[in-house]
Amino acid sequence: MDAAGFLGTGARFGSDLNLVVQLLMGFALVLGMVLARCGSYRAHAVCQSSVVLFNLVLIAMIMLPPFARDIVPGLPQRLSQSYYLLPTLHTILGSVAQLLGLYILIRAGTDWLPQSLCFQNYKLWMRTELALWWSVIVLGIVTYYAWL
Repeated sequence: MDAAGFLGTGARFGSDLNLVVQLLMGFALVLGMVLARCGSYRAHAVCQSSVVLFNLVLIAMIMLPPFARDIVPGLPQRLSQSYYLLPTLHTILGSVAQLLGLYILIRAGTDWLPQSLCFQNYKLWMRTELALWWSVIVLGIVTYYAWL
């Protein structure tokens, strides 16, 4: 069983930890944007790719287990209830954000993709990803409080 959290909300430790880390990662992504604007592209790449890759660990260890245990058994019958709807939307939007982040990372940092799958407008894709990521963070906060 997961230990009690540290934010004083009654949530589990893993939920509290994930909330704080996700907020820090969101700010790290904004910092990465600032680094790119200042021309520090190497630091930008390290910052952004670290967040995207570390988030895979958080998804696997903290987010997926309660979703699979508490939400999946009630789908789709209980989607009209916010307890089920919010984390389902968060999972869908978060999956899109994570996959887009991985796609951008692969496109920007490797030559693995065929030319037909390569975008040229880096700013558009990265700005879209940042906005999407922050939307997922906000939805995650709403989900966190809905689960209390």
